[in-house]
Amino acid sequence: MKSKASQALAIAVLWRAGRNVGFHSQYLGQAIPDDALEEATHHKQALIEAGYAAELVQWRADDLQGMCDELGRGRYDLVFNASSLPEVAFLEAAGVPICGSGVDLVALDKAARKKLWVFHGVSTAPFVVIDADSRASGHVVPISRIGEAWQPQPPLAFPIFVKPVCGRNSSGITDDSIVEDAASLARQAGLIIERIGQGALCESYLIGREVTVGVIGDPPQVLPPLEIEYNQARANTFEHKKDNEILHCPARISSEAMQRVRETALAAFHAVGARDFARVDMIVAGDGRPTVLELNTFPGLQILTGDEEHLHASYIGTMAMSIGWNRASVVRAIVEAARRRYADRLDPAGGGPKT
Repeated sequence: MKSKASQALAIAVLWRAGRNVGFHSQYLGQAIPDDALEEATHHKQALIEAGYAAELVQWRADDLQGMCDELGRGRYDLVFNASSLPEVAFLEAAGVPICGSGVDLVALDKAARKKLWVFHGVSTAPFVVIDADSRASGHVVPISRIGEAWQPQPPLAFPIFVKPVCGRNSSGITDDSIVEDAASLARQAGLIIERIGQGALCESYLIGREVTVGVIGDPPQVLPPLEIEYNQARANTFEHKKDNEILHCPARISSEAMQRVRETALAAFHAVGARDFARVDMIVAGDGRPTVLELNTFPGLQILTGDEEHLHASYIGTMAMSIGWNRASVVRAIVEAARRRYADRLDPAGGGPKT
């Protein structure tokens, strides 16, 4: 049964054009069909089905005062799906309650998150970051140093997987992302630096089953791990994700490995301070040992109805359906986790802002 508070919450679904396709469009140098509005509309409908009042609000980076007036003056109790760093930073600075992780995590690139996992004892692949000479400092390797004689320092070793350090939705990833030598490494890192304007995360290429795990709610619930089987591709590219994968949920691993995967996903979630929902991607070796690749703070949540034009099935949606959840169940778990976090600002009896 839905609580009165749940029914009364007014939620803004914040969306931004190109949020899923921007980086990869830059990498390819061509336009890609944008599913951002379709995804936001899916979330709005799911929220309405869950008993909330929901409206779409488009992010306007050139009208921050207008955004503050629209989102920060009490019209909405909560913002759902702030989808990138600028939006999260703005909303937190404006004191607007949001679903999902905060700027302290969203601002961290993939390399910084991996360092936190190493500190907390969560297994992750060895790596190095390569960037333009003008930006490289500290332990970041300048691209000019990657010549034919360059060799990775152990435990990092070839083959190496190369991807953007801040990419999303497999942006900048192709089958050529798996490199066997320094020349190929320099080529792939150089493409990311030149086309997307950011560093390249270069980590040991791991052999095993690719498994992804949704973590959702408060207390966080680990959804059934899902295995991604490639359909002729070597890497899980942007194009391969568009429903070309073969998905197995639950993953085809032993019960012992399944338990280790669930524990590892939860440890990775807590180690970086994730909130409300996230998806943890990992490789499970033949002996059942999981190694974390990355954590997605804004994973896809959609469960398709059949009317979508560009939207594709999400991993978390597939996991949720395997335990009998619908899209309303998914968004309700996220919203109620956020509502508990802002309990001092939202009236738990009436659902609206305290006056």
